[in-house]
Amino acid sequence: MPRPVTAGIDGSVASLAAASWAAWEAELHGTELHLVAAWPPANGSRAGASQSAARRRWALRCLDLAAGRLRTRHPWLTVRTHVLNAPPTQALLSAGEDAELLVLGSRGLGTTSSSALGSTSAGIAARAGFPVTLVRSPSRQSERRVHGAPVVLALDAGHSHDDLSTAIAFEEAALRHLPLRALYVWIPPSPVGSHPVTPWPYGPTARTRHAARLLTEALVPWRRKFPDVRVEEVCVEDVPACAVTAATRHASLTVLGHRVASSLGAVAHATVCQAESPVLLVPHR
Repeated sequence: MPRPVTAGIDGSVASLAAASWAAWEAELHGTELHLVAAWPPANGSRAGASQSAARRRWALRCLDLAAGRLRTRHPWLTVRTHVLNAPPTQALLSAGEDAELLVLGSRGLGTTSSSALGSTSAGIAARAGFPVTLVRSPSRQSERRVHGAPVVLALDAGHSHDDLSTAIAFEEAALRHLPLRALYVWIPPSPVGSHPVTPWPYGPTARTRHAARLLTEALVPWRRKFPDVRVEEVCVEDVPACAVTAATRHASLTVLGHRVASSLGAVAHATVCQAESPVLLVPHR
């Protein structure tokens, strides 16, 4: 049995959307679904102990409701629940280490309401040494699956550390029987003097031809390994965060490599905050 797909639950709409996505993903991979809830340990005082007990009851209630709903929708799926006595970030990072994939809602798991990405989700996605999927709108997810929207791979074709994200993107496309759109974006040169350079998405410039060649070469071994996956190669001269975010509007899933750090990089953060599809972040060091 492969490792489970794990989803973080806190009772928010976003976490329930993440759990729904995780259940579908677990079925695709033929594995179990683990739902995890966490609450901070008591601080030692009587009031702290009472508050901790209340939070535990709330966590158990959230898990029971989510698990019951998913067992009804996915009767053949094994759904297990776990309550962890630890702060959310610590608990979910620990749970993700033993999972095939950690799935989180991009709202609701943190305490920063002014951010489109909850603080807990952002911290986990940045620091995790394993793949993390961040999920937003469940209604749009279902619609795109039905209409066959592709899996989008945002690829840095010049670096070998994207091999893992490429492998995962091809696997996800194959499991879903969807096409794969491989997107390679690079920043256009800075304007010189008073003659700014306009980005040219598909123009026959030397840079475009070089980028297209890098992209094609990077995908050759994966095309051979997944011959049934239809692949579209797209090279764009643009600001990477803008181009990748725009690509999520027409995707069922967006796969993006990122560097493990204390916070998400500019492209990953912008993509996750503004994405219109679930975003699967794959770490590299």
